[in-house]
Amino acid sequence: MEPVYSAGDLLFYTRHSHEGVPAEALGRRCVCEDLRGDGWVKLIREGRSPGTFDLHSFNNATPPMYGVLLKWAAPVRLHWPAELAERTK
Repeated sequence: MEPVYSAGDLLFYTRHSHEGVPAEALGRRCVCEDLRGDGWVKLIREGRSPGTFDLHSFNNATPPMYGVLLKWAAPVRLHWPAELAERTK
């Protein structure tokens, strides 16, 4: 997620369904889960094969993941940096 998001940051998103990738997710930063249950925060693009997606990292050192079958994806609606999200005692 670096350099856009850092460990401890809070990401808020809305899922209107427990399955599927809405059209509004394409080309946006999303929280997503694949069919194996692995989750990421990636930029989602339509894949070459029907029903697949290409997941692009925000870090240029991490190569894209091509042809991923996603269970669901939801665009990030709000981001709070870790320093604003710290718990108080």
